[in-house]
Amino acid sequence: MLHRLRIAAVLLAVLPVSIAWTQAAKTDAPEAVTYTYNGPACAPIGFLKAPAKPKGAVRLAAYNVENLFDGKDDPALKGKDDDLPMATDETRLKNLAAAIKALDADVLALEEVESKDCLTWFRDTYLKDLGYEHLASEEVGYYRGVEQSILSRYPIKSVEIHPEMKLSDAAKRMPADAEARKKQGWADESKLEKDGFQRSPLVAKIAMPDGSELNLLVVHLKAGGKAFAYQRDLESLSIVSLMDAIRAKDKDAQIAVVGDFNATPMQQPVKVLRDKALGGLISAYELRPAADKRKPAADADEDEGGDAPKTKGKAAKAPASDDAKATGAKYLTHSFVPEDSKGKPVQRTIDFIMLSPSLFQKGAKDSYFVLSTPKAGAAGNDRPKGYGSDHNPVAVDLQLGGKAGDKPASK
Repeated sequence: MLHRLRIAAVLLAVLPVSIAWTQAAKTDAPEAVTYTYNGPACAPIGFLKAPAKPKGAVRLAAYNVENLFDGKDDPALKGKDDDLPMATDETRLKNLAAAIKALDADVLALEEVESKDCLTWFRDTYLKDLGYEHLASEEVGYYRGVEQSILSRYPIKSVEIHPEMKLSDAAKRMPADAEARKKQGWADESKLEKDGFQRSPLVAKIAMPDGSELNLLVVHLKAGGKAFAYQRDLESLSIVSLMDAIRAKDKDAQIAVVGDFNATPMQQPVKVLRDKALGGLISAYELRPAADKRKPAADADEDEGGDAPKTKGKAAKAPASDDAKATGAKYLTHSFVPEDSKGKPVQRTIDFIMLSPSLFQKGAKDSYFVLSTPKAGAAGNDRPKGYGSDHNPVAVDLQLGGKAGDKPASK
């Protein structure tokens, strides 16, 4: 573990999970988080089973793995910066691996991974023979020590991060007048925690089996609620600038922006990327099964004409079955139980796959899905059996020359 991070109070403020820390006697070093796996689960959200991959498709997916840390200690990190207590326990490692195997993504973007060394260890230990011969993960200088990463069955040609970008430059793309900004839905201007990405996007070029190139941006926008809405708006605009640079070289470039946006579909950071005058992307949600393309509920957040509702503090109703009658709960991606919620999960759609028009055209019909994984039904450290993360993976199939049904190449 080669990162500096703050753990105790800062972690509780940033992460949407319920973790209780205790202090060791006569020291400021936190004790390790201890999970048990016998707790209640909330009603399922997401598809109960990953659909079959169509012929010729490449499955692109994103998964926030909720603080994937290895057990290797960096002796230089002590006291409040000690990273060893964050090591992911064996049960959760196996549960994460089980979800990844069920997902069967050819290109898998991950958020909240400790390091390239950690990702390599996790792949070699828990994901053997899944064909992930290529990986990428770059240190972005985030104080909690996590970053964005990629596992791929296809060659990664290049990788970039952009910690040098100033968010204040992106503010120039907003209306100068405060009233106009408010009318358009921008957050009120506020002091930035830092004039740069909280966690720089990982920008990669990946060779596709049909000979084309996928420009993949793996993102994890600033968390923290309304207090940091302005920063998220600027981070999203800065992502547009990264796409502008790609399109300057190829106006029809195949671009996918994927990950944890810490914003729901009709909040500004997501709308910015769909705005034809800015990001010009299309949500992969538009490639969901035709049976689910219905008018949203009155309290639903809409994404390209209809998206899954966030449940506003109430547990989502369980789908009776994974079929045409299933509700918007199939498209919720994040669920956690705050200590003060009286056991009611807060559930939202905040993880997305956004595609450029050229790439959206290659999207397989009815292929977008959110894979259901067990979620906590009560506050505290007792997780349900099978728990891996507070997020669900999201995925879509793209017609880029993949070979459906082939066994992934072994390492």
